[in-house]
Amino acid sequence: MYWLALLAIAFFPCYAWGAAADLFLQLNKLSPVERQQRLIEGAKKEGEVMLYSSSGLEEIQALVKAFGKKYPFLQTRYNKKGGSQLFTIAQMEFIGKKYLADIYWAGYSTIGPMLKEKGMLARYISPETAAVAAEYKDKEGYWVATRISMAIFAYHAKKVPAGKVPKNYYELLDPFWKSMISIDSSPGRFTHLLAEKYGWEKTEDFHKKFAEQNPKIHRGRTARMQLVLAGEALGGLDINADNIVGMQKEGAPLDYSVMDPTLLSLTSAALPQNPAHPHAAALFYDFIVSKEGQGELAAEDNLPIRDDVEIKSKELGKKYAEGRAQKKFVVQSPGTYDPALEEKYDRLYIQTLLKKGK
Repeated sequence: MYWLALLAIAFFPCYAWGAAADLFLQLNKLSPVERQQRLIEGAKKEGEVMLYSSSGLEEIQALVKAFGKKYPFLQTRYNKKGGSQLFTIAQMEFIGKKYLADIYWAGYSTIGPMLKEKGMLARYISPETAAVAAEYKDKEGYWVATRISMAIFAYHAKKVPAGKVPKNYYELLDPFWKSMISIDSSPGRFTHLLAEKYGWEKTEDFHKKFAEQNPKIHRGRTARMQLVLAGEALGGLDINADNIVGMQKEGAPLDYSVMDPTLLSLTSAALPQNPAHPHAAALFYDFIVSKEGQGELAAEDNLPIRDDVEIKSKELGKKYAEGRAQKKFVVQSPGTYDPALEEKYDRLYIQTLLKKGK
């Protein structure tokens, strides 16, 4: 996919620098009908849209298919890469003034660094974002969340007594959990969560105490859940709730706890400062945030960012609503990204938990 985009730039002139920003400003002055007409007319001339994403392939393909059905005159291309690799590619293109991407769809560790790179992202406020809660969008229009990953504690439903299901992180220090908790060999998100909730000193203290529980270290959420199913561990930290919902549907004896606190990690959409196809880019951005687009994502057990879109799993929806009402959640958004803090969090995780486990 990527080489096709590189080839295309030789034949299709990119949109003039600054013209995309002017277009996005002009759109806000139009009525909804005029605005949509302007975008469709421009997109028909452009003929295509290029998506850069770190999301799962099946998810990308499902969204692209739905978008193509709505706008059949557009050919949607995509470049799927891992989060850090995607940022590196996008950054190199930005520095080299190669305007290939039309829209970025990625997580905190990709969109966050893009915000730090001055001039890399465009300001664009879609009318669809009016239905999105303030904590799930940038007030200046540099990004908007498209789905929510709830980082929960997953456990073996048949082997963990109800009285031992943890309600908070300190309950994981119970002797019951010694050598029975699986953590990732890549720094976990819960260090960020605890630092935001309790401050650095308490977070550091917790990590040292938790290390004495001798957590099992393995790479990958799916692999760690297989350990739980095999009985080699009883629970796993930093698992996405939608993954457990999917495994439950397949009959896996797993359940999960939405602890206090719980991290919500956002996958967001953002537009480059100079998209190659700005009209088509705006249409895609609007679609992914729209009720229709959110419905497509919710069908895959994702947590939508709009309250007017039903969560597919009733149990997940109930736990999510309860967590919001009880203020359990800490939101990890692109706007909270701080490279210095992330390095500090990762260092604590590695030094206290990973080295302890070696």
